[in-house]
Amino acid sequence: MGAGSLAVVFFAGSIWSFITPFGAFWSLASVLGFLLLFKGSLDIFESVATQPFNPIWGLGLATGILEVGLGSWASQQLFPARALLLLLWVGFYAMFRGFSEIALAFQLRPKK
Repeated sequence: MGAGSLAVVFFAGSIWSFITPFGAFWSLASVLGFLLLFKGSLDIFESVATQPFNPIWGLGLATGILEVGLGSWASQQLFPARALLLLLWVGFYAMFRGFSEIALAFQLRPKK
């Protein structure tokens, strides 16, 4: 898919969002919940797989479990829960990303 066709898809999505804001909000929350479940599962798998080589693998495991829990919470069919997720998602994602980056920094730090 080229950049031009992707621009057309994004433009069509923005027009659809202005026409049906509740449908767009519902769709965005659904996709966000799925992505959190997927990324959390991958983080759990990665931390367990690197356990013999990574002394702080538990931090990645905790992050993955929190992401799966947040994704499960977002996947419920309650509209206020999804609205709250979208409002708080930026902060939670930044926090989880920070945990992952700190774990990676300790992993890459040279041993003395």
